[in-house]
Amino acid sequence: GERLMERHLDENASRLLRRHLEEQGVEVHTECRIRGLRTRQSPAGRVVTAVEPADGYRLDADLVVLACGVRPRTGLAHAAGLAIGRGIVVDDTLRTTDPRIHAIGDCAEHDDVVHGLAGAAQEQADVLARVLAGAPGAELPRYRGTRALTRLSLPAWAGTGAGAASRAGAGAAHLDLAAFGETTASPGDDVIHLSDATRGAYRKVVVRGDRLVGGILLGDLGTVGALARAWEGDEPLPAAPLLHLLTHDGGC
Repeated sequence: GERLMERHLDENASRLLRRHLEEQGVEVHTECRIRGLRTRQSPAGRVVTAVEPADGYRLDADLVVLACGVRPRTGLAHAAGLAIGRGIVVDDTLRTTDPRIHAIGDCAEHDDVVHGLAGAAQEQADVLARVLAGAPGAELPRYRGTRALTRLSLPAWAGTGAGAASRAGAGAAHLDLAAFGETTASPGDDVIHLSDATRGAYRKVVVRGDRLVGGILLGDLGTVGALARAWEGDEPLPAAPLLHLLTHDGGC
């Protein structure tokens, strides 16, 4: 990817996350493709020794973790003549453009979103089960999308090798982050930012009309509870939504 957690964070938050990792001795490489792995024979079998990006750079490694994300396989649906976007396009009843075919889970694209989350697949399965079991002529259940909050806590770690002692002496700090909803604003949305470079804190909320539609908090999650409740409840914000960003009690 172009930057860290690009599906969840905007450029500013990604940059702060990268800086935090690098300050703790983590070497970060983005926008690179992996050509292969170097291995050697050991008594226990073949073990990895290095990762080779396509640019020819060699990264020595004792352990490789693959986290490749989700990409829908749409070949069969395309051959069947179904509408395809990033995934198989479905409506609120999880029906494709062929009324006899439904799609759920990682392959389904609902309202321009491919969720790629177990929780979303479970919610879709529940809706589809009720759709298929519904009485003829009855109003069909609707899938309205899945509201998922991503939360991550990076513990303090001084690392190893050059600079580890100085980082440990300086007191390596942990980092918390949370992201939810639409973190990229659409035309007409209001965006509120608050950044504190000294404390490594960053907050951003996206407001559409009188509704909170998304947000990013990095470094200080004091307001995440109030923000998440306002977002999940899809309720009108108070007259001064800035309080939800600036205070630790959500302005209450």
